[in-house]
Amino acid sequence: MSKHHARIIPPERQKSHLEKKHAELAERIEALDGRLSLTPSEELELQQLKKRKLWAKDALEDVG
Repeated sequence: MSKHHARIIPPERQKSHLEKKHAELAERIEALDGRLSLTPSEELELQQLKKRKLWAKDALEDVG
């Protein structure tokens, strides 16, 4: 029998975590968007951050 069990996280805690993550992503996106130019790696990071922020927003909507 496995020692690992799926943990059920209360919706309030999930929502709090997702809100924090969304805010952190938004802050980093804003910092990159405020630059005059980006390196190729920063542009890639910006694209990835925007996708992760959208995922966090969708997950927040799912949690309620």
